[in-house]
Amino acid sequence: MALFKNRKRDKIVVSPISEEPHAASVDNAPQAAPLVSVVIPVYNSMPYLTELLNSLETQDLAADKFEVIAVNDGSTDFGNEILDIYAKRNSNFTIIHQENSGWPGKPRNVGIENARGKYVFFCDADDRLGSEALRRMTSYANKHDLDILIPRMVGIGGRRVQTGFFSKTRPEISLELALESLSPQKMIRRELMNKYSIRFREDKVRLEDGMAMVQAYVAAERISILADYDYYEIRLRSDGQNISVGLIDPAGYVASLSHIAQTVRGRTGEDADYTRRLMAGLFTRKALSFYEGRRFMRYEPEARQAWVDHHRAFLAEFIPTDRQSVFNPTRLSKVELISNGDLAALERLATAEIEAAANPVVQKISATESTLELIVASPAGAPVPSGLFFEDRESGKTVHADLIAGADSHSYVATFALPELINKIARLGNARVRYTDQDLRRIGVPEQTAEVVHGGVRAYRTAYGYLSLDTRKARRD
Repeated sequence: MALFKNRKRDKIVVSPISEEPHAASVDNAPQAAPLVSVVIPVYNSMPYLTELLNSLETQDLAADKFEVIAVNDGSTDFGNEILDIYAKRNSNFTIIHQENSGWPGKPRNVGIENARGKYVFFCDADDRLGSEALRRMTSYANKHDLDILIPRMVGIGGRRVQTGFFSKTRPEISLELALESLSPQKMIRRELMNKYSIRFREDKVRLEDGMAMVQAYVAAERISILADYDYYEIRLRSDGQNISVGLIDPAGYVASLSHIAQTVRGRTGEDADYTRRLMAGLFTRKALSFYEGRRFMRYEPEARQAWVDHHRAFLAEFIPTDRQSVFNPTRLSKVELISNGDLAALERLATAEIEAAANPVVQKISATESTLELIVASPAGAPVPSGLFFEDRESGKTVHADLIAGADSHSYVATFALPELINKIARLGNARVRYTDQDLRRIGVPEQTAEVVHGGVRAYRTAYGYLSLDTRKARRD
């Protein structure tokens, strides 16, 4: 891998494409190059596709400043017809229809080859953009002469995103920080992609988008995070068809991760400490997550062994020594077990994590004239809880109680004033134990535990087995 250090960008004059594949919208008149080409691989993305197209159609950037290139990769739903409809009413929309290639890499590459914009921005067909996204992004990129812009993403449909990564705008970031985001939703200078032949793998491999993004990162001179607006809404599909949630082959996945690591190592050269830190970051994000308790134990024993074998080889190749300098103690213990091939110890650790992550359970519910008292058992191995609260399902208002140590080391007592519960819980409220600000757990109720009704307040077990509160009778009375 060549090193990309201390280089000056060669200016390349890009001529408009004179020949395009069969498309739904064709304009043979000479046109000025747009600021950005939005490239979308499309395969069976209805009904979400219309939301993305609507969000592109309503951008507040002038239509002649951006183009949309949607590559229909042999969809079998009616998305191809929807694409053609949008292209007929938007002169800056181009639709390319091709036979199914089986993976997003080829349609993305076809989009790149047909792009005319100064920048290329990659969207997925089931996501959507904020209405000001393209104008804000291109303005910022031009102002700061960026090679790559990473826009703030927010999750929809239950999709989780890296909120800390997008906490603030950073005009220029390091390769180390950029590597925390390997998804393709980036705006990249097209000249950079062509100069360094940056394209997506077209075969059916995992992390194909990450491999392309890392190629771009190591070639870039300036990368920025833009976080002043909700630019990109990334979706967790309700039909479970996100590629990222499908079955993963350990050998193929780790081979792709090794390819990424080799690309990064080629960029950092002989700086061993920096390289080791980058490798540890990649391994933490893209390998250790497979050993989280529930996830690891869901695999069949043969698959668990395969993950250990392939990750062990990765560690031997990319982080063979001085691991204690780049992993915190908790991660280091797991890394060393992987390096030693100790599957049995990893399984025991995963089982303990599952037990520690279990929900607390009500042991007893009782009431006095003016209070509701709960005795709750916390799972062994869990952190010490910091409090218990009821949250109104509609308003979000909460009523908190301190936890007092109970009769044994894992039980706690919480006492609530009934008037406060009635005042703040308008109808129904869910009970949770707080361990940390990020670790809030519902409270389970065994089937044999009797509900308590007192002063018009009902503490009961839901159909899903959790503790909830109903104050409607108290309010009526």
